[in-house]
Amino acid sequence: MNSFVFNSTNTFCISLLSNTKRLKKMKARFEKLHMEVTIWPACTKENLTNEFVHYLNDNARGCAQSHYNIWNYMMDNNIDYGLILEDDACFDKKFYEKLNTFAMDIYDPEWDAVFLNASEKIDITNKWVLDKEQYLTGGYILSKRGCEKLLHMFSECLFASDWMTTRLQLYNHSYCYFPWLIIQEGEDSTIASNVYEDHKKVIGLLGGINYSLDNYII
Repeated sequence: MNSFVFNSTNTFCISLLSNTKRLKKMKARFEKLHMEVTIWPACTKENLTNEFVHYLNDNARGCAQSHYNIWNYMMDNNIDYGLILEDDACFDKKFYEKLNTFAMDIYDPEWDAVFLNASEKIDITNKWVLDKEQYLTGGYILSKRGCEKLLHMFSECLFASDWMTTRLQLYNHSYCYFPWLIIQEGEDSTIASNVYEDHKKVIGLLGGINYSLDNYII
């Protein structure tokens, strides 16, 4: 496959519009990457429409609904693939350079997703590999094929966004790269939970391969 091409029609950043400080920081990162992005208003408890597994809190429900709404939008508008971001995503300074190696490492016409941030260490570094049981949805590329699978699996009940995407990985057409192309800030999030714990783990795993946070646009 050719390198990915992103623009405002297939690139979405989920953000609570009232959090202008966070949105301003994200827009600054997009400018550094010359990235055209559609800001996708995050759902809150006031505008949830789906059924949810009982143990999710309001933030997790809003996050799951926001991702699900983008998946629906992609299908309705026949979008071949989309880059989906949360509003605390920090990009590797060589983001495009590393992403463009995907076509060299992987040949899979039936690919479902490319996870740009994740929760677990990968033994192989600096190479795209098959994804297994990786959580976090701060940044991922979803194909129309993967989108269709997610919508089918979770049409009746939504779970946490990153748990839903782990189910997609069971089809063996999802891929990841380590060190990750995106990490999340680790500050308070209006659309996610367990932020501090996740960030602490990410820092530890990057430290294990001596990959500094200086490599990211923070």
